[in-house]
Amino acid sequence: MLRLVGARLVQAAVTVVLLSFAAYALIGLMPGDPIDLAIASDPRLSAADAERLRALHGLDRPLLERYLAWAVSALAGEFGFSRLFAAPAQEVLAAALVNSLALLLPTTLASAAIGIALGILAARRPRGAVDAIINAVAFAGIAMPSFWLAILLIILFAVVLGWLPAGGPPPEPTLSAWLRHLALPSLTLTTLGLAAYARQTRAAMIEALGEPWIRTARAKGAPPSRVLLRHALPNAAIPIVTVAALDFATLVSGALVVETVFAWPGMGKLLYDAILGNDYNVALLALLLAALVTLAASLAADLIQLALDPRLRR
Repeated sequence: MLRLVGARLVQAAVTVVLLSFAAYALIGLMPGDPIDLAIASDPRLSAADAERLRALHGLDRPLLERYLAWAVSALAGEFGFSRLFAAPAQEVLAAALVNSLALLLPTTLASAAIGIALGILAARRPRGAVDAIINAVAFAGIAMPSFWLAILLIILFAVVLGWLPAGGPPPEPTLSAWLRHLALPSLTLTTLGLAAYARQTRAAMIEALGEPWIRTARAKGAPPSRVLLRHALPNAAIPIVTVAALDFATLVSGALVVETVFAWPGMGKLLYDAILGNDYNVALLALLLAALVTLAASLAADLIQLALDPRLRR
């Protein structure tokens, strides 16, 4: 166990270094640096002013030298200033992270709970009527584009019925306002997210229910609910844990398409705006945070799988 954790920590450190350099290089190679954008917005700046600003911000140095300077500052806890939002990068990121967690945390939990329950229900009688309905819903959720479902919900609940706002953050910080503005994006993400859980749970449960120990448990007179929940589900949980780990990793990377459609100021929309606006510091910090959480979720999934199945320890 300790060897696994140590190896994964080394892999995580190497991955973060490589990912941060790749992201820094790709953003740095985008046409138009912040100085070019500043000149475009203020024609009074001359070419000499642009050269002085590039020297001041280190943009006249080689890419590798600039990356090393940024990495040293990041290790010291200095992540720079956001050009787009005129605030420290970590403050901009913190506000977007709160909004993404408010949207994605309940959505992820609801998707997992509903999807796993539907998968178990479908696996009880494969190729039956209930299984066919759940399969159809799951296939529709997997195949349906998120922006299309989001637009349909906006048309129905915001335009036709007028029950809910079409998008944007709540105008006042009250619970009812937050719930109203979160309703449509949460419904979109939950509908799409539960499909993967339902399909994965169904497949894993059908395989587990065909194992010899399940027949033994039934022969001993165990009730169907105990066979499903106490015998089959723990053995089918390993692939479900993998899906859940990847799903929870998106909590800090945001849902770009859904947040954009609903104008929700979360991590996905922030990352999109930062990359398009050449806001290096915010984009790099958001990418690094998403990578760290993804690696941590992957390690947590491995440890949970080892706890569920001791055979994997060999």
